[in-house]
Amino acid sequence: MKIFQTFDIDARFPKPVLTIGNYDGVHLGHRRIIKKVVDKASAISGTPMLMSFYPHPHAILKPDSYIRLITPPHIKERLVAENGIEVMFEIPFDDNLRSIPPERFIEDILIGKIGVAGVIVGYDFRFGKDGAGDDKMLMEYAHKKGFYFDVVGAITLDDEKIGSNRIRKLIMDGDVKKANELLGRSHMIEGIVVHGVNRGKNMGFPTINFETVFELIPGNGVYITEVEFDGRKWPSVTNIGYNPTFDGKKLLVETHILDFVGDLYDREIVIYFHERIRAEQKFKNMAELMAQIARDVERAREYFKKRQTAKG
Repeated sequence: MKIFQTFDIDARFPKPVLTIGNYDGVHLGHRRIIKKVVDKASAISGTPMLMSFYPHPHAILKPDSYIRLITPPHIKERLVAENGIEVMFEIPFDDNLRSIPPERFIEDILIGKIGVAGVIVGYDFRFGKDGAGDDKMLMEYAHKKGFYFDVVGAITLDDEKIGSNRIRKLIMDGDVKKANELLGRSHMIEGIVVHGVNRGKNMGFPTINFETVFELIPGNGVYITEVEFDGRKWPSVTNIGYNPTFDGKKLLVETHILDFVGDLYDREIVIYFHERIRAEQKFKNMAELMAQIARDVERAREYFKKRQTAKG
């Protein structure tokens, strides 16, 4: 996939079919739109394209209510490419872009610079200065200028709309299982293994301590997870919280990897979240904590055993 941070590119691509949006999470709803783009481009021997923006427009337009990104740019790029997009525009969302009138955005950028043969957007898409552009305006221009246009309606699961805001809240609330259903994949974070105080090792459950720049870490609690490194995923249990039993003050992400012995310090790893076991708790003593950790680990083993059985 080719990636551009500007509209001023020398390359010209055959019959571009473009979708535009933030695409944070690249969830099931997003993928429905992307599939339509890829299918339409294939039907006309064109080029499937996606236009996104950074930082997230909320960071500029509503800085007091800024949302945490589900997928940092490099993860979004990978997921978009995996779903068949061949060209991606990642355009800086700045004062210049936000001040462009919607009519000029269509005429100068979509038609003039990209040369769209088709545009496909979600039902709630807005663009241009003050968000004045919408699907009706795009439809009018499509008829006038002769490019294909389509709007994809809301995608639902269990009669509830699939959307990035809903997924974001589920993850922050710790309901990663439901969030994963809407994402169509496991929520994940990447980071570096760092040194801790070795408290887990002393209790018989050695853990890796994890630091990440990812913004959307699940809410405090204990989770069934997998840890990926060296191209392999390992079953694990991850605790997110402040270690209240030991009066901790710092938010920690600590993972016990089942049946793994080794040194991962300074290694880059990925943690995939599958299900929340329980909320963060404060225990009376270490013995009580150790007993609960043993139960958490056993529950994780049962989870992966059932999953393996289901796979056959």
